[in-house]
Order: sequence, then structure tokens, then C-alpha cells
Amino acid sequence: MDRRGWLVGAIIAGASAAASAGPFGLNEGDTLEAVSKLAKLKPMETAGVYKTERLPNGHPDIHDYRLVFGPTTGLCRINAVGPTRPTNSFGEQVRTEFTEWQAALASKYGAPEKLDFLDNGSIWNEPRDWTMALAKKERTLAAVWKLDRAPVDGLSVVRLEAHAFTSANYAIRLVYEFSNFDACKASLLSKRNANL
Repeated sequence: MDRRGWLVGAIIAGASAAASAGPFGLNEGDTLEAVSKLAKLKPMETAGVYKTERLPNGHPDIHDYRLVFGPTTGLCRINAVGPTRPTNSFGEQVRTEFTEWQAALASKYGAPEKLDFLDNGSIWNEPRDWTMALAKKERTLAAVWKLDRAPVDGLSVVRLEAHAFTSANYAIRLVYEFSNFDACKASLLSKRNANL
């Protein structure tokens, strides 16, 4: 089975194994205490954000999960980042892996809005500059699923993003925002500013 077939199979199998669960077996509003029983969570400097390398229903190609919990809303966002991989300056490996992830996610969430462009005025505009433009944040390669009209697993937005660190390496990031994300963000901001 090729990598794409494996990705699609892994996502579908994960969905079947946890039919009532959202991404990676987690659900909107899960409490910090409940998720702490499933995974070793490490608090980050940003209030409400916790990191873990593994989740019970995690994906084998992801080893960095950042979970956001609001004080009144529970789990509201998941950031999942794949490993740093090598690529050439033309971004061939980046685009191939991105396409595989996009196809796997589309099998569950439908067709996304794809964002694939170079900023106007970028000096990194030659084909051999593709990855450097991504590293300089002057190129965007992303896919967005807006699910607020027909939520899936309590999600309102799913984003797939390609990120480069140099002209020679990159990583793929998945962002899942639950429908409680706006309330979560507001509660975290309110808690942060409580003592002003």
C-alpha cells in the first residue's frame, strides 16, 4: 500500500475505532483532568496550552501535540505537528506530503479551500526558491475546511499547513478548532487580564 493509501486507511480506521470521538480520540470540551489520564501533558508558557508527544489514538506520523483548554470550556483546539523532514529547494517533498495529507483529510471532511500562493513583491519568486519563500513566510500552502455549518466531531475548522524552516527542511501541521474555540479564547484572555 502506498503512503497515501496508508494515510487514508489510518484516518478511517481511527474514526471507526473511536466513532464517538473527535480527532485523535479527543472531544470538544474534554477536561484537562480527563485528558491527563490518557496522556502525559506538560504545561507550556502560554496559559491553557499543554504539550504531549503521544495520544492513545494519535497518528504514527505525529509526535508533537499542543492542546488548548479554556478554564470554562475545556478542550477547544488541537495543534498537531509532524516531524521535520528534508526537502529540496523546489519544495517537491513538501508538496507531495501535503497532497497526501489533504487527500486523507478530504476523505473525512470533504473538499477544502486550498491556499497556494506567493506574496506579491517576494524576492523568492523563482521555482528553485519555493521552499525558501515558505521558510520566509512569503509563500502559503494550506487547506482549510470550514465546518461551522455542518460540524463534524464538534469541529468548526480544520486546517492543514506546510511550514519550512530553511530551504532544506519542512514540517506539516494540522489544526483542529472545536465550535467552542471563540468562547475558549475569550475565557483564557479574561483569566489572563483578571488582575489588571
